Amino acid sequence: MKKEISKSHSLKRRLLIALITCLLTVMIICTALFEAVYRRTTDTVDDHFGKLTDIAYDEVTDTLCADDLECMRGILNCYCREMSYEMNQGFGGVTEDDISTYLATRAGSYFDDIYITKDIFFVIDNDGITAVDLFDGRHGTDADTVVKNAFETFEKTECDDLDGLSFEEYLLSNKDLADARYTKEGDGYIIVWKNMSEFSGHSQCVGLLSNACVHWKGQMKSASDMEIGELHDNMDLLFRKYTIVMLSAVGGVLVLFIIIAAVLSKKLSDPVVSEHDMLVEINEMKTTFLSDASHELKTPLAAMSGYAQNAEYDLENGSTDAVKEKLKRISSEANRMALMVTQILDATRIEEGRLVLDPSPCDLDALVRETVETYFVVLNKNNNRLALRIPLDLPKVQADSARMQRVFVNLISNSLKHTHNGTILIRAEEEGSEIKVTVKDTGCGISEEDLPHIWERYYKGKHSETGTGLGLFICRFIVESHGGKIWVESEVGKGTSFMLTLPVSPGQTV
Repeated sequence: MKKEISKSHSLKRRLLIALITCLLTVMIICTALFEAVYRRTTDTVDDHFGKLTDIAYDEVTDTLCADDLECMRGILNCYCREMSYEMNQGFGGVTEDDISTYLATRAGSYFDDIYITKDIFFVIDNDGITAVDLFDGRHGTDADTVVKNAFETFEKTECDDLDGLSFEEYLLSNKDLADARYTKEGDGYIIVWKNMSEFSGHSQCVGLLSNACVHWKGQMKSASDMEIGELHDNMDLLFRKYTIVMLSAVGGVLVLFIIIAAVLSKKLSDPVVSEHDMLVEINEMKTTFLSDASHELKTPLAAMSGYAQNAEYDLENGSTDAVKEKLKRISSEANRMALMVTQILDATRIEEGRLVLDPSPCDLDALVRETVETYFVVLNKNNNRLALRIPLDLPKVQADSARMQRVFVNLISNSLKHTHNGTILIRAEEEGSEIKVTVKDTGCGISEEDLPHIWERYYKGKHSETGTGLGLFICRFIVESHGGKIWVESEVGKGTSFMLTLPVSPGQTV
């Protein structure tokens, strides 16, 4: 007996030694991997931080240059307008021969009043380009030198667009057309030019040239170097600190992993677990739906609250017209919310088998027009147009008008939501013993990834952030319950067409 116990203790000791050896091995491997990751990370930071800085510099430069360009366009436009007015009124006795001199002379005082620095004003005529340094308001070689350097830079960076011309030749040949450009080469330049013929009878081209537009590049480089040094110090401290924590935790993690693996292996063999997982998945799906539905209902509620507060304020100030407008908006948002609530109730009735149809002969044209008149203004938030193509002699369909109105509301709502400044076409045509209805839009279309799943309950699409995911599920159930069918054709970027068929009412001419 003692011999058997001794063998048992020996086996336990060997198992314990094996376990400790495994833990130590894992800890050593993890430490080596951790150190390798640390070294690789620092090398990656060194390699890519400079690239990220360059990318950030390019993005900032493009944004600032574009803003400066638009600002210079506006300033030059005001200058052209004012100078044209002066010349049209005969101020200064300007003749055709000395327009360029007059514009160059007036530029100094005009632009000095609006505080432009480091800019060059120039006049383009058949004799060439006359430049004025707006920083001190005098003609001189400094301005000409800046213009020359700028033109050489533009020639290097935009040689493909110049068709073999020098930049000065390009300006002279395009002086009748307003344009603007910028380059980040060297110190950076922004140039805009405009012909004054828009404001007067004088065809004279003037422009502005700004230099040293990217002077912040050196500052960004210095800041980048400082940030890299500080990042290295923080990373070193963090990695060293957490190496100790990792070594202490890895043993506990392995033990916990072994325990969890044993428990899970036991539970996975139990069929109750599979049912439990299914219930958890259903619960998560309902939780997501409730969250989305709450968000969708909260949006019109927030809008209604805001309009109500504004209406109260307008009412106190006696602005009845403004109050009427706010009340219309409140009514619109209330109708929107009512549509969502009805959609949720319809889905619940379908789920419980309580959605009962009451089909009868139905005038499709009247049904569609009633739906459009009731809901199009409520749902149309994207400035879309509506076109109806329903023949007046179309036979009646055998359908539940209230339920079919839900179908058309959902289809029109989808089209309006995914179409901006486009057209929604509703077309109906007779095909044998059925009526085919098409709701076509010119929106963004449905991706191939989403297309197979759009009829599923709660599915909203990978790139959709609004909606409850119930509309098309309800549409399909109602149409198929009428004995019809519904399908979709879509092309990304060109639009979507939903088609459905309904049976012609008995006794109608086919």
